[in-house]
Amino acid sequence: MKTINSTKTNLKKYSLLSTALAVFLSSSAFADVNDTIEKTFDLDSNGRIELSNINGDVTISACDCSQVTLTANITASSQEIRDRISIEIADSASKLKVKTKYKKQDNDTHSWKKNSRNHGHSEVVYHLTVPNEAKLSDIDLVNGDLKITGISGHLNDDLVNGSLESDGLTASTKVNMVNGNMKLRFESLDNAKNIELEAVNGDIEIYLPASADATVNAETVSGRISNEFGIEVIKHKYVGSEMSGSIGGGDIQIDLENVNGRIAVKML
Repeated sequence: MKTINSTKTNLKKYSLLSTALAVFLSSSAFADVNDTIEKTFDLDSNGRIELSNINGDVTISACDCSQVTLTANITASSQEIRDRISIEIADSASKLKVKTKYKKQDNDTHSWKKNSRNHGHSEVVYHLTVPNEAKLSDIDLVNGDLKITGISGHLNDDLVNGSLESDGLTASTKVNMVNGNMKLRFESLDNAKNIELEAVNGDIEIYLPASADATVNAETVSGRISNEFGIEVIKHKYVGSEMSGSIGGGDIQIDLENVNGRIAVKML
């Protein structure tokens, strides 16, 4: 009887060990593949930067330097998916262009969409340190947040799904966003000629210096408008609100448009 019980106990232990091993092997088989790419490029102090990314956040920080330091952290749910991801880089003294590309598979021109249908996933997260007067002339993101710190050069962004946060802007800025909130802080408007912010679903929050000289035009379809500069806001009876007025001398043109979301103009 003791032998039978001992055998049952051992079989139970082996069963538990087998189950644990199977779970471990299963989780290992489906573990993410991670890869990091680091590069440095020489760039003029007011050189242009273009970056295009499909899945993943982008952080851009300014430095008192003449180089761009780029780090790309790539994560994929399998080696097969990782092998289809490449980063295309073209650089010169006046321009750096970075683009995330996905290799076609089975004649599918949008293999990154195919990956998601097959329960795979991937993302490329970028961190860039750039000269503080660099022009962010074309930053295009599909799914990912964009954070910018200390950039005094021009800014031109197109974002589909994600948020935008910036600090220390001083130059002309144009942003188009579909789904997400944007929060931009302008330390001064000395280098700006115009600011254009457009959103479909999400809030627009812009901070201006108390001494700003700007003409502000704002309009929403279904969202409220507020400001801390005493500009009159007109709320329409049925749809949306609008605001138009000058701050100081009214030199810089600021146009704000939103469909579903609020607009807030605040004072630093």
